[in-house]
Amino acid sequence: MKEEFVREYMKSNVVTVSKNTVLREVTRIMTDNNVGSVIVVDNGKPIGIITERDVVRAIGKGKSLDVKAEEIMTASLITIKEDSPITGALSLMRTYNIRHLPVIDHDGNLRGIISIRDIARAIDDILEG
Repeated sequence: MKEEFVREYMKSNVVTVSKNTVLREVTRIMTDNNVGSVIVVDNGKPIGIITERDVVRAIGKGKSLDVKAEEIMTASLITIKEDSPITGALSLMRTYNIRHLPVIDHDGNLRGIISIRDIARAIDDILEG
């Protein structure tokens, strides 16, 4: 069975926002780009992620639509390197119960994002052979 790598399945057109982007704008960006998460960056480096779950949690806690991204993002960012095996990405997603993994290079620069759908496609390719 051939090992597949994260770089082969990640999306390189990552939707990002700055830490000062307000929630109202974050949700517009997510809607316009038809994505379930955005990566929060500071000086080009990923510092957090905002997912649909984070948006619901913020609104449920009564946060204003003018709250900044850095106040609602998940800052304990779990990332994976682009040359990691797909099975490593799946393991991280299962361990941390997450559906999106920012992909970084060896210098910590954002290179892409991989979702559970991308992992499913990779596993399907592996099983097909």
